[in-house]
Amino acid sequence: MTGAIYYPRRLDGIYLLFCAPLILALIYVLPPFQAPDEAAHFYRAIQLSHGEAAPVVAPKTYRTGAGGSVDTSAYRLVDDYCGIPNWSCKQQQRPVVQDILSPAPREAGGGQLRVVPFSNTVVYLPVAHFAPAGAIFLARAVGLSPLGWLYAGRLANALIAIATAWCSLALLRGKPAAVLIFSVGCLPMVASIASTLCADSSVIGFSMLLFAICFRIVEGQDLGWGLILALVAAVFYACAAKLAYLPLSLIPLACAIGANRSKPLILGTAILAICAIGVTGLWYLVIRDYVYPISQNPRVDPAAQMAYVRSHPVLFVITLIKSMILQLPYVWVTMIGRKLSDLKVLLPWAFVVWSSVVLLTGAAVSGRPNTKTLLRVSIFFILAASAAATFAFLYLQNSAVGVPWVEGYQGRYLIPLLPFAAFLMPPIERLQTATANWFAQVAGFSGAFAIVLLVVFLGIRSWSYSPT
Repeated sequence: MTGAIYYPRRLDGIYLLFCAPLILALIYVLPPFQAPDEAAHFYRAIQLSHGEAAPVVAPKTYRTGAGGSVDTSAYRLVDDYCGIPNWSCKQQQRPVVQDILSPAPREAGGGQLRVVPFSNTVVYLPVAHFAPAGAIFLARAVGLSPLGWLYAGRLANALIAIATAWCSLALLRGKPAAVLIFSVGCLPMVASIASTLCADSSVIGFSMLLFAICFRIVEGQDLGWGLILALVAAVFYACAAKLAYLPLSLIPLACAIGANRSKPLILGTAILAICAIGVTGLWYLVIRDYVYPISQNPRVDPAAQMAYVRSHPVLFVITLIKSMILQLPYVWVTMIGRKLSDLKVLLPWAFVVWSSVVLLTGAAVSGRPNTKTLLRVSIFFILAASAAATFAFLYLQNSAVGVPWVEGYQGRYLIPLLPFAAFLMPPIERLQTATANWFAQVAGFSGAFAIVLLVVFLGIRSWSYSPT
């Protein structure tokens, strides 16, 4: 009929056929340890692969920190690429495939473990590293070298990221929100993280899936046992895995209440949120004595910073608000992906502009009619709380005591919040017609093309790399 809303029904197909193979290609295109904190995530996954979950105090490098037991051979690999401490890996040389698949060399003391620091990843709920830990366990069992473990873990994370993004698009097929999800999945930062060992890979993927299931709740659609299990997994991966995203566990409950769903569903989402909060709280009791500064700045002291916050709560709130406003331009470009590969690879500004337009287009067509005002307000405050939490943690963990700004913030911390913007966007009348299909088609093919350009750019850059 005239004026009917129509959106492309195959964004999930475009993603699976065009985007997924390119994301898999990035597993190899990106040199080892060139994603943010990938060495620390590698260590954490190795620790879990040995059945050890709780952190321990690690030998002092530049300052006391937390860590765990990893294979000595893996430590040597990281040391060769990054040096110790491994905050920034200078070597950007990609190994040949033969080196990745070669068996572990026999050496004296093979299989020995040593305790190494990786304070910034021990605070994650172990579930965030389960997939790469399992892949590393299998790679070690078949005799691959630590380099092979790294790429096995990358593959596991990439498959989960692809599967969750594709499932999200499939659940939203024919809905305007699918355009926003597709646009988020095609951001340079998201595509590059999805193919690495970073825990953000699964966190972002499951945040998309969490939104898709919440959207079905609001739409009044049945979930079924499969989607209920997927909802449980999404809450624990996207919300509980990183403490700052814990407020997102309340969104399914808000959606169930806002859509006047059945009492069993409301009760179930409430219990799920309580379980996520409870498990996170229990994990904090395990790791609270192992929360150490992640900065090399000797003025960074979480305990002293917390004391400062308690003494000056108003100044703390002002600092967060001021930082969120003043850092907005930097947050935006680092969320899109201006700085990749451990913040050393600068994408051309044309990439940033292109992907920004794709994302804004996806957001513009994603507005859902008939979303209740109370639900919009509830989700806004939940997202605001989670965004503020990301700034607060950087203030406590990475900022000098008492400074009037948040230090070291990166826009990628906000990516898991982006899908839920579809609940906040008002429906734009001009886009709620057949012209929306044109915008959606542009977003779909432009997003896929952005990933093509990203792979080509990073491939040329890594192939032309010279250690000198």
